[in-house]
Amino acid sequence: MRFKKVLAIMVALALLVSLNPMPVMAQDTNITLEEAIQIAKSIFPATAQYQEFVSEFSTSAQASTWNLQWSAGESGEGGISVQINARTGDVIQMYRWKRGSEQPAASSLSIAEAQAIADRWLKTILPEKSSHFQVVNSTNIVPLSSSSYTTIQVQYQRMENGLPVLGDTVNMEIDARTRDINSYYLTWTDLPLPDPGKVVSASEARRVFEAENMLKMQYFLPQNWLFRSSLAQPDPVRLIYLIDHPSNGSINALTGKPLVLKEGQDELYARLSMKEISAGSMDMAAVENAAPPLTPQEITELEKQANIITKEEAAAKVKQWVDIPATAELTYASLTRDWQNKDLRTWSLNWGIKGAPEGEYFDLWARVDATTGRIYSFGQYSGDINYGKGNLTEEQATALAQEFINKIEPKLSQQVKPKQSEPGNVRPLAEDNLPVQWTIQFTRQVNGVPFPNDGMRVTVSGVNKKITSYDLTWTEQSFPSVNKAMGATKANEKFLALAPMTLCYTPITTSGVTSEFKLVYKPVTKDRQSEFAMIDAISGEALNSAGDPLTKKPMPLVFTDVSGHFAEKEIQSIGQAGLMNEYGSQFKPDQTITNIVFLRALMGAIDGVWSITDREDDKLISDCVARGWLKEEVDPKAALTRQLMTETVIRSMGLDKAARYGGLFKNPFPEDQSIDEAKLGYIALAHGMNLLHVDKEFKAGEEVTRGEAAYAIVRSLKL
Repeated sequence: MRFKKVLAIMVALALLVSLNPMPVMAQDTNITLEEAIQIAKSIFPATAQYQEFVSEFSTSAQASTWNLQWSAGESGEGGISVQINARTGDVIQMYRWKRGSEQPAASSLSIAEAQAIADRWLKTILPEKSSHFQVVNSTNIVPLSSSSYTTIQVQYQRMENGLPVLGDTVNMEIDARTRDINSYYLTWTDLPLPDPGKVVSASEARRVFEAENMLKMQYFLPQNWLFRSSLAQPDPVRLIYLIDHPSNGSINALTGKPLVLKEGQDELYARLSMKEISAGSMDMAAVENAAPPLTPQEITELEKQANIITKEEAAAKVKQWVDIPATAELTYASLTRDWQNKDLRTWSLNWGIKGAPEGEYFDLWARVDATTGRIYSFGQYSGDINYGKGNLTEEQATALAQEFINKIEPKLSQQVKPKQSEPGNVRPLAEDNLPVQWTIQFTRQVNGVPFPNDGMRVTVSGVNKKITSYDLTWTEQSFPSVNKAMGATKANEKFLALAPMTLCYTPITTSGVTSEFKLVYKPVTKDRQSEFAMIDAISGEALNSAGDPLTKKPMPLVFTDVSGHFAEKEIQSIGQAGLMNEYGSQFKPDQTITNIVFLRALMGAIDGVWSITDREDDKLISDCVARGWLKEEVDPKAALTRQLMTETVIRSMGLDKAARYGGLFKNPFPEDQSIDEAKLGYIALAHGMNLLHVDKEFKAGEEVTRGEAAYAIVRSLKL
């Protein structure tokens, strides 16, 4: 044991020597190590709990930092890590961890309480900069079950001249049980900000956005379709509007023109463009191994069927389009089930030259439909196409690619268009500086509208003009009629209502480093945390980048019609948990509640709102029966009675066994003739625990209001 203790001390000393910077490193800093330690200890007194300490110094073109860590050592019971800006003394980051053996206390921290705690910490950590930050409206769901959450996130946005500075934020995590700070992270960019005094108006920016046709229509295949290949029919393709423009929707606020960046520059917080949202033509070869290869016995059995070609026949199909050296051998062949279509079989083939001398290597992969012989993809690698001097322009490469797809897929090639390079983002190439290869993307067109999920990708060698790779993605889909879509004017109106043109500072990176801020107008959602990316072109519904409606995502709500109501506090807790949002920001507390709305709220309150998302009514009711909350299935649309509500809530609390012994309880409503003596235990327990809002009578058959139901649900979980 003594040896282990000495060894631990030696290791700690070694870390101090190796991690503490040499004096020469401190030339990059205005804050010494000692000063950094004092800053951290004065702000976070909890550092005194931990005896072991190590430090690091790091520097880059944009920042120099002291990384400090206090810990309990080998016990691993906890610690605090603090990062200090070595030039300004600001705390950049803090993270606290603790491993407690005791049972954690119940959480009951609200969003407002967490925000108040975060506000105090912000002023303590950043006394000079705190006034530059504004809290961002929270999208945190706070579950009603006290054991369902441990932390609440609070975010602040930097504001200068009344405008958001995109990317500059403070993020904090508040412990819902201890009410202490768990983590903190600051992003602050020390660069000059343009004067907003001479910007164009928001209306002018919107005019440019619309005139430049930045919002475009396309067909969109929701990403979750890729995980539903077992369904008999794929999900229908959506017709959507989204931003598809080289500027990503940003207007230079000083010139009133679309933001065009120089070579090597990028707008760090640009809105999602079409190429980033869309899956594009999928590289089928990259996922071909998602299905396990068939055994030799299975292949033999399949080859007996007239509609399955042999590997030799599949290889012959490839040789029609690729020049394969006579010395190359077929080294691999595998028949697999297609990852998207369980009824489709494909041959995966590979050729190579064994022992080829340097510069004469050859490798070819191909994927062939085992029924029709269609080529889905191939890619070849050899010395004569990958090395040398490029001599093709993009226009010449596109023409060669178009010629190739006209031959290999004469019908499909008439249904695609080459994706044009984005003006302003393409580097002019000198004839003596042309690339060794070009990759041309062709996008499928349906009813004159692009469908980026499908298409072809062709790579052309700029050295010898050979086609070096080819990928085809073509799916069978049902496409909505373009005639049903709203026009561009209405689409712009709906889109910009959800994400108005907002004047803001946006960071520009050059070679990956933030180099300046520009003043721009761009579509920004009001809460700045929304997942909004596009709208349905027919319904106008807001969608996220996966194509899912935003309304399906549980969101916290603050109800506007419950002020002064006896259950106001409980109702707002229900809203913060994302429950009972049938009427948006209106709760309608005095309206009668139905059985299914009540049961959905009760289950969501206990298991969390995600547990009831997309759960069918019948399934939810049967789950309540299985849990013993209901003794029989009920009519989901019928009005909830006080008797049923009381029994269900008591059973959800695990008190059903006690409630069944009605003789143990005194009737709290002796004058009420509606009480069934067999049900007295449920009523007495609910009354004794103050779950009911009633006067002198229970009124078992009376219909319950939404406010009364919320009151009972929330209070049952706080006991």
